[in-house]
Amino acid sequence: MLYTENLILRKAQESDLYDIFNNIWSDKNIYENMFFKPTTNIEEALERLNRTIEYQNNNYAYFICYNNEVIGFTGITYKKLQIYEETGICIASKYQGNGFGNEVLTLLKKLIFEELNGKVFLYYFINSNIKSKRLCLKQGFKYLESKKIIREWDNKELNTDCYYFTRKMYKAEKGCE
Repeated sequence: MLYTENLILRKAQESDLYDIFNNIWSDKNIYENMFFKPTTNIEEALERLNRTIEYQNNNYAYFICYNNEVIGFTGITYKKLQIYEETGICIASKYQGNGFGNEVLTLLKKLIFEELNGKVFLYYFINSNIKSKRLCLKQGFKYLESKKIIREWDNKELNTDCYYFTRKMYKAEKGCE
């Protein structure tokens, strides 16, 4: 488990089914800015939750909890040569605007640079997602590149932006250099 001021990032549990389904997976508005497909019914959600539990067992992937309610998910993945990439920061619509994304991104930076000895943190988002762009700029990320992708679940062409943050930037942010 990982902790922020207000949140707990932990592995998924079977008891999370209704929270994750109602708060995230069934919200089509959230998925306009995500790469993942919405889940339309509880049976599909149970299958997805089981896959998520299995995936989280061996990866840096977490459910985001506030007051014991699952309100989102996040994670990072190792790319190569001490380079890590976020795999999404998703906060339920009703909890957006409370600074939770900022807390999560701060915690992911700490995980990468202090615990995993990473050198670079890559942050991708669909470039129409203004909230993600504001978040990464607030956190000091710098622009790296843009590219077009095809989202698999709806074959929609999307423009994505990639921003980066380095260990050197992290040390300067913490006053270590």
